[in-house]
Amino acid sequence: MDQKQLLEWIMPLAGGIDNLVSCTEYEGAWFITVKDAGMVDLPAIQHRKTVCEAVLVRSRLKIRLAGSSDQEESTHMAKKNYDELARCIVEYVGGSENVNSLVHCATRLRFELRDYEKADRAKIEAIPSVLQVMISGGQYQIVVGSDVADYYNAIIKLIKQPEEAPEQASASKGNLVDRVMKIVSGAFSPLIPAMAGAGMLKALLTVLTEFGLLDTSGSTYMILSAAGNAVFYFLPIFLGITLAKQMGGNMYVGGAIGAALLEPNFTALIGGQGADFLGISVTPIDYGSSIFPIFITMIVYCLLEKGLRRVVPKDIQLFVNSMISLLIMVPFTVIFFGPMGTTFGNKVADFVVWLFSLNKMLAGLVLGATYPFLTILGLHWGFSPITLQNLEAFGGDMIEGATVCAVFAEIGIAIGVYLKAKAGSKMRSVAGPTIITGLLAGVTEPILYGIIMGNKRLFAVVAVAAGIGGAINGALGVTLNAYVFHNVFSMVMGAYSPFVSYLIGVSVSLVLGVVLTYVWGAAVPDAQSEKAE
Repeated sequence: MDQKQLLEWIMPLAGGIDNLVSCTEYEGAWFITVKDAGMVDLPAIQHRKTVCEAVLVRSRLKIRLAGSSDQEESTHMAKKNYDELARCIVEYVGGSENVNSLVHCATRLRFELRDYEKADRAKIEAIPSVLQVMISGGQYQIVVGSDVADYYNAIIKLIKQPEEAPEQASASKGNLVDRVMKIVSGAFSPLIPAMAGAGMLKALLTVLTEFGLLDTSGSTYMILSAAGNAVFYFLPIFLGITLAKQMGGNMYVGGAIGAALLEPNFTALIGGQGADFLGISVTPIDYGSSIFPIFITMIVYCLLEKGLRRVVPKDIQLFVNSMISLLIMVPFTVIFFGPMGTTFGNKVADFVVWLFSLNKMLAGLVLGATYPFLTILGLHWGFSPITLQNLEAFGGDMIEGATVCAVFAEIGIAIGVYLKAKAGSKMRSVAGPTIITGLLAGVTEPILYGIIMGNKRLFAVVAVAAGIGGAINGALGVTLNAYVFHNVFSMVMGAYSPFVSYLIGVSVSLVLGVVLTYVWGAAVPDAQSEKAE
């Protein structure tokens, strides 16, 4: 067990991070100095299965662990106590009463706090499993890595998060950009697992049909295709739910408004002539897989809902508010907001195409080089609605076709650091697991926060490696053809085209990341880690 694993379980039993002074290992035992010995729960430490000796003398705690020959004990030792870590996080963000809402994405806990000044950033960053803490997009973001769901499940039990977001919770903090990014990330973050899984399934179906292993007219294909397409086709429903929750409306009324756009009675009007609502001309549109119409509709709906709460007596709000909302919002959506959102989405998609038509290489260079920094700030989710719009409009997305190179540049940096660092060094122990996470899951935040942010040279390396790869992919017209995470599985399943051009771009970024890090970028952090050790 290393120091990080030891501190994860000993910290709550030793009075918390504030009570710890130092922790050192000597001749097979750990010596932990504390400020207040009275805060140490010695019996609890002694009763742990993996502890064979625990002695507290004045302010020094000596712990000797059992041997690691038994696999079960070793696993138990390394297992994180998420409940205890969750208690620390909740306490350090100002307590459960300071938490308005909590969501998570692939690696981050995204808090909305009532008072951001109450959060103690230094204490949170001192928790061994926390990679980074930042305020971005109107959210207090804590980066904990790929086991974020375990932290979320433990924390959500400790806070009182209402099923319907209260009006004060939706009151945005920060400037306009922060408020927009908060809404976008909050809307898409809960849907990412479903969309990523469905995207991988669609990519798998493409491979199976391409090699003649599955007949597109067969029922097996139809069933699997339904599984892969459903989350995207019904996005107006899912986004109606998540957006309404973000902006203070009733999430299920929001979902019902989205569902009305896909209801068979309405879809039967598509392609017909002379549709109207009370004499007002209506142009029925296929809203399946659409993004922007429901965004505009939910903004207006949530304003309407807040107004109704003020004027409708509370005794009848349960059915009157929802009835009025449906009665007004569905017709207004199909008459005004739907066509408006569709036009806006098409213009956004056309702008991306226009940008690449001006200079594909330059567009790819800029997207590739800046994407790692957008990820650090948590702003990369802002591309999601544009990507989905491009997939729907063109069958492929040029933005993700370029930014995929950033992922492989970051993996290359982790490989370079691993190769450069000495055996047994702290930097090698950090780099190794992040390579696996990046390749298999496409999650590179541990690389960004655990490696790159500790060394200014690596900022230059990731910008150069990702930018050059992005420029190549942009020039060669690489597109992402299914909503997937950028990893080896999406590569194998052919989620990109042209595939050879994609391989060239990501390979250049990966190799540049490795070489530049090994030759130049990793020299400083390795020396620093040697001193630290």
